Amino acid sequence: MKRASAIKYVQVIILAVTVIAITLLAVLSTGIFGSPGNTDDAPYSGTIRILTTPDIHSHLFPMSDNDTGTRIGRIGALADSLGEEEENTLYLFAGDLGEGSFYRRYAGVPEVTSYSMAGVDAAVPGNHAFDFSTGLFQKWAMNASYPIVCANLDFTDPALNDTVKDYTILDVGGAQVGVFGIITPQLEKMVTLDNDVTLSENTTEIGTAAVQSLKEEGADIIIALTHQDKEDDRELAASVPGIDLIIGGHDHLVWNEMVTSGDGTETMIVHAGKYGEEMDTVDLTIIDGVVTETVIERYTISEDMADDKAITAFVSPYYTKYTESLSEGIGYTTVPLDVRKQTLRTEETNAGDWVTDTVRRTVPGVDMVLINAGSIRGDRIIPAGELSYLTLNEMFPYENMIVTVQMTGREITETLEWSASALSVSGDGCPGADRVPSGGFMQVSGLQFAVNTTADTRCIDAETGKITAAGERIENLSVVTAAGPVPIDREQTYTVAVTDYISNGGDGYTILERIPDDRKFNTEMNLIDLVADEIEKQSPVSPKTDGRIRVVE
Repeated sequence: MKRASAIKYVQVIILAVTVIAITLLAVLSTGIFGSPGNTDDAPYSGTIRILTTPDIHSHLFPMSDNDTGTRIGRIGALADSLGEEEENTLYLFAGDLGEGSFYRRYAGVPEVTSYSMAGVDAAVPGNHAFDFSTGLFQKWAMNASYPIVCANLDFTDPALNDTVKDYTILDVGGAQVGVFGIITPQLEKMVTLDNDVTLSENTTEIGTAAVQSLKEEGADIIIALTHQDKEDDRELAASVPGIDLIIGGHDHLVWNEMVTSGDGTETMIVHAGKYGEEMDTVDLTIIDGVVTETVIERYTISEDMADDKAITAFVSPYYTKYTESLSEGIGYTTVPLDVRKQTLRTEETNAGDWVTDTVRRTVPGVDMVLINAGSIRGDRIIPAGELSYLTLNEMFPYENMIVTVQMTGREITETLEWSASALSVSGDGCPGADRVPSGGFMQVSGLQFAVNTTADTRCIDAETGKITAAGERIENLSVVTAAGPVPIDREQTYTVAVTDYISNGGDGYTILERIPDDRKFNTEMNLIDLVADEIEKQSPVSPKTDGRIRVVE
């Protein structure tokens, strides 16, 4: 009896001590006494994964004629295999979801819905979102199942302004990840924004404010989701302390770089190319709220990869419907369009005037346009009547992007002398290999001049690149202004729109190739899209010549 009582007494003491210990641990875990064991307020430690595929540009569909799957289906399947559905994984899209006629026809709904199905967690708009109207952008924005972030855009429409937030905070495996968006400060050089959109170009100020707000709201780490050029991302990283990672797009390049900001902290920048050609993973190791290691892997999207059947089943009917619709009329021309090779490459034509005038009207800030005739195809007279996308695809088989270049009057004159060398005259002393090919003859807008084929032609030694004759064929060169034609000023700088092919030295235009990159700006506007939009808005069209190029023999 005494032994049993003693044992019972000991058991009571043990139980009491256990209860007290458990109670103390509970109290300490609440942080009442400021214990370092406060796990709720402690900086985050762990590993998170970021997935990214920027600049899809409506490239959702089969990757070849024999492909039974789709690119977006494979993107979704790859995202799943890389952990998209796991709690510690975040899928970010860095802009330009849609582009061109497909985007316009369906208001971005196939793109935004299929990417929602693929598991995107947040996106920033790209410049192509505003190619047509704010209203069209709003349709796809309102269909997104994920947050759309952009801190340097504001909208007068309250619903749209509430949909496109400056930033968001996402729970990623217990880490509070703050994501803010930035669209290129060059946006208004690429598109004409409607009056219901306001762009802030000071991304340093905007980014600093976003970082501060995210920190105040408890973000453990901060990601900038951007759609801007390499140099702009570098500047953002260097000038805005507190950004742990920049996931970017827009430049269509594959690169990553560590940049040190003003306070000595480091920011990794990652760009993953274009068109859904690859997916990047960025694994961040975080200790006490500090990123201590960043590991980047790249995965090429190929036709032999697994396909997400649900995504493909959703998007395929859009593809079928769209391809069938290409033969439908989008507008009318009241006159035949001359796209014959012989005329386009030797003289002014109504098609050349119409195409170049369209570019000058629609690309912001352009004084004149130079389009190499080889960019316009078809080699026939397109009869008056209905115009379709099939017709335009025949006229513009290449993906010609428009680049604006700051050029002096002297450089413009030399460029036109090279264009005039396409007109070969017997006995002019310049071999065929030393002059511009016929497709390099320029169709123009915003200029008037004569080409005197009896004068000396520009000639460049094909082997050495040495100019053997400067050329004297261009006469009476004038710039077309609102007040009428005025002689070109050889020292003045003008904004000239050309194709990216010519900007990069195509057809022997080395004078354009040598112009520094800081005087060039890729608008990312596709020539075919500009013309298609013009037809739809202005139909019926009635292109005619006006004597801007006069050939003197």
